[in-house]
Amino acid sequence: MTQYMLLLHQAPNYNMDLPREKMMEMTKRYMTWADGLRQKGKLAGGEKLAAGGVRHIKVKDGKPMASDGPYAEAKDVIGGYFVIEAKDAAEAETIARDCPHLTLAATNWVEIRPIDDMAQARAAAS
Repeated sequence: MTQYMLLLHQAPNYNMDLPREKMMEMTKRYMTWADGLRQKGKLAGGEKLAAGGVRHIKVKDGKPMASDGPYAEAKDVIGGYFVIEAKDAAEAETIARDCPHLTLAATNWVEIRPIDDMAQARAAAS
């Protein structure tokens, strides 16, 4: 099995003003979906990312510099992620298509990234 990361893209602060009951309903949808994947042995992990406290580190004049982010002009931010296990990219895409993130806002989207098995790379380098 290969691991894939599902990166959950959304508009900045798209759900900040939701009433508590809507937020709880949304959270339940994610938890139900994740529990179903876990029961099938397809979920390796995942978390919601905090909206505040984001820092960017970039190199400027040869030195790492920190700044706040994301910025208001950002088109989207990553609001969370899941790590799944799938036999191939097609199965990973099928799993991602069922993610509740896609049905909560028209601007939400899911990026699917295969995770390189670094244990194999380390073994090959030895």
